[in-house]
Amino acid sequence: MTAARYYPPTPESSGLKESRRRLRRSQQISSNTKNNAKIKQINNKIPHSLQFLLLIHKSSATLTFCLVTITLAVYGWTVQAPNLWSQEFQKLTKLQRDERHLVGANEALKHQLAQQAQKPIVGLSDPHPRDLIFLPDVKVTPLSITNATTSTPKKPFVAEAPVAY
Repeated sequence: MTAARYYPPTPESSGLKESRRRLRRSQQISSNTKNNAKIKQINNKIPHSLQFLLLIHKSSATLTFCLVTITLAVYGWTVQAPNLWSQEFQKLTKLQRDERHLVGANEALKHQLAQQAQKPIVGLSDPHPRDLIFLPDVKVTPLSITNATTSTPKKPFVAEAPVAY
């Protein structure tokens, strides 16, 4: 009795595999071109009424998309505008409240100064007409514009020293 020997299966040669791949690829390409030809034939056979309906479908889808976009933009604007207005109104009311506080503090300081000025120990006195100073009237002559100043050609100003830093 002789023992059977085990022979592992040998892989196909790489050339054979490559040729099989090329064959499959060429079969797929030929079937695709046949399918494309069938599709072209079907497209040519579509009736005009169906083509018109397809055109209406495409245009209505585009119009719907545009309208939805515009609607969302307007909705966002109508929601955002009151929020911004409310924030700015809150700033305005805060500024008005601060202004009222400042006016009140200013008036309180004026009142306090007036009360202190009425006390005799401060040394302030009421104004008297003899203490007033009167300045003499001064005659002011208007400047006259001569033709020489207006007729000279204007030259650009070039400073010898830097005007600013």
